[in-house]
Amino acid sequence: MKHDRLLPICLLFIGAGLFTSCNDDSAPIVIPPDETGLIEVNGGGATFPNTAFIKLRSSEQTAVKRDDWDLAFYSGSDFKVLINGTTGAMASATGKTSLDEVGTEEVSAAESTGKLVLSFTNLESILHVDDPANPLNKPIIAPISASDDENEVYLLNRGSSGASERTWKKIKITRNGSGYLLEHADADGSSSSTLEISKNDSDNFVYVSFENGIVEVEPAKEDWDIAWTAGTSSTPFPQASNGILAYFFQDLVYHNIYGGTTAVEVLEEDIPYENFLFSDIASLTFNSDNRLTIGSSWRGGGGPNSTPAVLEDRYYIVKDSEDNYYKLRFLSLTKDGERGRPSFEYELINSGL
Repeated sequence: MKHDRLLPICLLFIGAGLFTSCNDDSAPIVIPPDETGLIEVNGGGATFPNTAFIKLRSSEQTAVKRDDWDLAFYSGSDFKVLINGTTGAMASATGKTSLDEVGTEEVSAAESTGKLVLSFTNLESILHVDDPANPLNKPIIAPISASDDENEVYLLNRGSSGASERTWKKIKITRNGSGYLLEHADADGSSSSTLEISKNDSDNFVYVSFENGIVEVEPAKEDWDIAWTAGTSSTPFPQASNGILAYFFQDLVYHNIYGGTTAVEVLEEDIPYENFLFSDIASLTFNSDNRLTIGSSWRGGGGPNSTPAVLEDRYYIVKDSEDNYYKLRFLSLTKDGERGRPSFEYELINSGL
């Protein structure tokens, strides 16, 4: 009799457990985006050593040393490789297809012309860098061919803009199945190394350091929206090759064009920041292929006759990969007077949920 009286109770608890278990499995937990945020960017301070990747919907940032990597291997369908513009790296095709064919002569020629040094006096600089606005659109390293003998050896200055000067390299990259094979050596050396790189669908790029192999740099492609960094930019300059001069700039802001983020600038005189509503989105044209839409436009000054400062007459609308819309404006260029620690505020104006 006692067993019979306990049976319905046991069945009740079992049924409740099954019901709870089914509910847990039926719907994933969705975390809504942050509605407001104030970010103090961890650029690392006065020597601006970091690139800071920022995820607006969770107010998170990931800071990575700019000189932690040398090459970025694209994980998309194309076979493309970028050099490290955040250190002012530059490269040049040698016309040779074997590392053994490149050495002291090629290095001396490049050094004598200064073509692989990023400076305001190098009028050919734009010819030796990835496109600052959309690197995959025009990388300095030609797309990697399926025919090994069509892939040239490149001479690479790893960049010393806001970074320590390091040994130049000679590199050759070929396809390796669905990935890449990197051959590299000191530019005037004879001892070479190889590294296999597999694509990763979760990331925009797989990053490689000559010293440390594959390294973690950029968060997963859907886990960041904007990045503050120093790096290679460009400006119209009639005397320069193609009428464009590449130069190094300390306070660039990229938006994640390869991860689905878009952005647009808005002037206060058109729509004040405080008054901007989601209904105003229809009047804007978002940029999906120029990561420098924010770029350096958020600050002014910094020349010989003025100190740099935040431009208060503008702000930005950013749409992330989950269709969340934010308005964002910069507040400061420094923290307690120290450069490399800017700040901005943002507000969610429409959730994609």
